[in-house]
This record gives sequence, structure tokens and C-alpha cells, in this order.
Amino acid sequence: MNQPYGEAKTPAFPLIEMSGSPEERGRQYGRAAGDRIRRCAEIYLAAFAAQGVSWDRARELARGFAARIEAYDPQAIGEIRGIAAGAELPFEDIVALNARTELLYGASKGPPKKKKQDNEPDGCTGAIVHASKTANGHTLHGQNWDWRDECADVGVVLRIAPENGPRILCFVEAGMLARAGLNEHGVAITGNFLACEQDGTRDGVPIPLIRRQVLMADGLALGIQAVTHAPRAFSNNLMISHAGGEAVDLEGTPEECFWIMMGEDGLLVHANHFISDAARAKVVDQHLPMSPDTIYRDIRVRRHLAKHAGKITKDVMIEAFQDRYGWPRSVLRFPTQGMGGRISSTVATIIMDTTDKRMWIAPRPYGVHEFTEYRLD
Repeated sequence: MNQPYGEAKTPAFPLIEMSGSPEERGRQYGRAAGDRIRRCAEIYLAAFAAQGVSWDRARELARGFAARIEAYDPQAIGEIRGIAAGAELPFEDIVALNARTELLYGASKGPPKKKKQDNEPDGCTGAIVHASKTANGHTLHGQNWDWRDECADVGVVLRIAPENGPRILCFVEAGMLARAGLNEHGVAITGNFLACEQDGTRDGVPIPLIRRQVLMADGLALGIQAVTHAPRAFSNNLMISHAGGEAVDLEGTPEECFWIMMGEDGLLVHANHFISDAARAKVVDQHLPMSPDTIYRDIRVRRHLAKHAGKITKDVMIEAFQDRYGWPRSVLRFPTQGMGGRISSTVATIIMDTTDKRMWIAPRPYGVHEFTEYRLD
């Protein structure tokens, strides 16, 4: 159980430089990551089909999302157009990739549809450590991203220098605008899947657009505002930190955001169930029955980090994310077959030093792997 799973090491995620206007940035991204973007589209074409959404239907729905995205963030729609042009794919395909959560779990109006149980949604265990609890006085922010195992072959790291706004270092699935990342002001974000009975009952913008807005913030307050003001169609947990030391966890539903602040122990840890008292009193947690391991994953990470309080380093965080208790449904998720046959795993471990503006990422960390360092500067 403690030996690496598999023998082949997945190559490091490529670093892509982007600068200039939104469309220029998108074209650079699309040209550099074209093969991975096309492979990502193939993965989600099959995923949508398994949920009864044809690619033609996904494109049709994407046109509706495009109007919402343009109203929400005109720069984002320009970047999406550029990505499509650079990758030589239809514009709707890139919109559909960014709206993959909404399309997989029922983006149309009306009551949420009961989907086939062949999707284990995103897992993810995230953690933020206050600067006072680290060995070097830097804020650390990390995550295990648990999802479709094949997505380890389509990840990329973006280093973005926009005409207006902060420089950004961000890990994404190819073709998408944001997932986990940090910016030059020390704002960082990771996300975790959540689900409740409100999901799919109203229109919203795709989650990667909200994450990118957080990464455009010059401080924690505007990062929080980017989430609380965004129209949301689906639940999602967003962990936002700042190099200055403060951090917040926002359990967002379509109707409201529930917040959790870092405690006196200097730790903020979250998996895939609602933990704020207000949320647990007001919403029905629909993901917990599908992923009962979420109950102990965050506790295991917190316990390991607390044991090293005042001496926490990126290596201590990596040790926490390598926890194998409950194997294969552990913090480190080994390839596991879901109810419908899909294989999910820890696709990547991401560690960020928001003070130094550095990021370390290992693809498929359950097997033979190594961490690659990426720098904003």
C-alpha cells in the first residue's frame, strides 16, 4: 500500500507564457497548448455523452453561456475567442470546456435533473497554513485535485501578463481559464467540489471564470467580493489566501456564500462536504453520500499539519497530501472505479508559496512522480 502505484512517470505540466490583450493571450495559449486542448475536448465529449448531452447539444448550451460570460467579463470572452482561434477549434468548444461542471451536472433551467450515477465528482482536499505556523514565515496554500485520471495528460501551467491587472501563475485543464493559482499581489485560490439541492436551479457563469476573477484581485477583500458577487449556478468551495497571512473559505451555493475563517491554530482545511454551521443548517449536502471519505480527509490533513505547527514547510504539506489512510479512498486517491466505471484519482498535488510566488506541482502523485517548480517571476 505504501509503494508507488504504477511504474511510468507522468511528464511535468508544460508552462505557457501569455501576454498582451485578451485575444492575443488566448491565441498564444491556444497555439501552445493546441494538442492538449483537443485531447481535453475529447475527454469531455465522452463525459457529456455519458450524461446524455451530445456535443452538438453542449455547443448549443455553450452559446447561452457565452452571452452570460460576455456580460460578466468581456475580457474573458475575448481570451476564449483567442484560445479557440489559436487551437483551431470552434469557439463553442472552448466555452463548453470552461462550463464543464455546469454541463456535466445539469446546466439547463428548472429543477435539478437526476443524473446517471457514472460520475464521481471532483474530490479535492485543500489546506492553507498561516505564515506564523510555517518554518520560513511564508503563507503556504495547497491541494490534492481528485478527478478523472486521464486529465493528468491535459494539464498546463499558465504564466499570464495581462495588459491590465496583476500577473498570474495558474494551473488549469487545457483550454480553461483558471483552476488553482496565485497572483503578484499574493492572492491565491484552490477549489473543492460541493453539491446541494439548489444546484442547477438558476443561471450562472462557469466556475473557472469566477476563479480567474479572484486571481485578478489586488487583495483578499476583492478576492472575496469576486465570489460573493458572482452569479452561481452550482455549489463550489473556494479557498482564498493572501501572502499577508489571512485566508477565508467560501462555501458557495447558487443562493449564498457561507464563510469560514482560519482558526487560532493557523490552519484552514477543507474537503468535499459543507462544514460551516450555517450551511449545514440551511442546505442538504448531496455529495456526502457519494463520497463519505470526505469526512476524514480534511481531519487527516489538519492533524498532520498541526503536529508540525511552527515548522511547516512545503515538504510537510506534501506529506499531508500523501496520506494513505482509507486506501484507495484516501487523501491521496489511488485510481478507483466509480459506480459507472469511470476511473478517478489524485490527478495532481499543487503546493503554493504565496510569499515567494512559487508553485510546485506533481502529476499523478499516487505513482512514480516528481514535483516541478514554477515561478511567477
